[in-house]
Amino acid sequence: MQIPALLSLEQFPDSPYASELRRDFPDLRFSPALESDFQAFHLDRMRSRVRVFQLAICLLCAAVAAHLVFLDSVPVREVLLGWLGLAIPASLSLVWASWSSFYERLYLPAARIALPLFGIVSAIGVAGHRLDGHPDPFYFLTSYSIALFFLGGQLFRESLSANALLIVAHATALAYLGEPVESIVYYVCVLTITAAVGAFVYCGVERQLRTSFLERGLMGEMAARDGLTGLKNRGAFDDHFPRLWQQGLRDRRSLALLLIDVDHFKAYNDRYGHQAGDQALRRVAQVVQGFARRPLDMAARYGGEEFVLALFDLSTEYVQDIAEQLRKSIQSLGIAHADSPTAPCVTASIGVSVVRPKIGRSPEGAVQLADESLYSAKRSGRNCVTLVDCDHALFATGSFRRRA
Repeated sequence: MQIPALLSLEQFPDSPYASELRRDFPDLRFSPALESDFQAFHLDRMRSRVRVFQLAICLLCAAVAAHLVFLDSVPVREVLLGWLGLAIPASLSLVWASWSSFYERLYLPAARIALPLFGIVSAIGVAGHRLDGHPDPFYFLTSYSIALFFLGGQLFRESLSANALLIVAHATALAYLGEPVESIVYYVCVLTITAAVGAFVYCGVERQLRTSFLERGLMGEMAARDGLTGLKNRGAFDDHFPRLWQQGLRDRRSLALLLIDVDHFKAYNDRYGHQAGDQALRRVAQVVQGFARRPLDMAARYGGEEFVLALFDLSTEYVQDIAEQLRKSIQSLGIAHADSPTAPCVTASIGVSVVRPKIGRSPEGAVQLADESLYSAKRSGRNCVTLVDCDHALFATGSFRRRA
């Protein structure tokens, strides 16, 4: 899935997906909230491979333990007190985490501990067995090094760190057991080259996966965007505002709605043409978007030449000040409008409602209140702000009550 070539990322100034695509995430990390979503996406994609890999490792541990006990006649107590005594529990914990119903929550935290631990104890154990005349187990370490990148379910940084610990542990164990320096250098070089190849390939794989994740997210956002202005569309607002209402109800916080209507826009289109009208709407939309700065705030195109701005937990006085700043910012664009009886440039009327969600009230009522406030601004001569809150006389009319 790719973003259409003619689509500019600058059309989505408030999109976290577009922001990361513009940044090109050189550190292979997203912002915390997006990184959490990506890790869930990655784990879901890797689930079957992770399960097979962890089962294979667990069975291998059992096979090695059986070989030591039944063929090499090593006492069970010594096996459990040796490196397998750490490797087997680490492997079992990952098998359980990968098959658990809490997989997405538990697997990565468990893997960040258990995978490096398994690598360390395996590197130490292989060092001892190599000196006992069994060189073949060394090649398990090279296989495990590659598997850490492509089968372990971890991301690039964690996999690279686990490989580094494995190499250091193997070199340290060989040195402690008296292996010649040239032999230690050889084995360290083999492991380092193996890890470097795996890291080089997997870095590109993860970068492509992250890009695909961002493009999928942005394509999903496009369905909720207005094609002309790049703001969220009416449907997205209708989905978002009831959730914002529930948030305000739980937290006992106020909500503010600003309905913005471009004054005499039909006359503007008639004089300057629809292409000029579209450009004017885009410029106004950019101004409106600039006032939705916080995570719960939202700017949307409400329809035609109307926009809506939803703000969470602000005082009435501050909302009034924001609305005035917004009105002045639109006027200061200086878009010529010779046929406007209000001003020689494009202006906007803004209706504001400030409400506190309560049981028995509805989000539809808050929108109705802002709509009535907007009409009041228009009747007052346009290019002005009218604000009502829940103590206003309009509230007593019932327009803010839930419909039966």
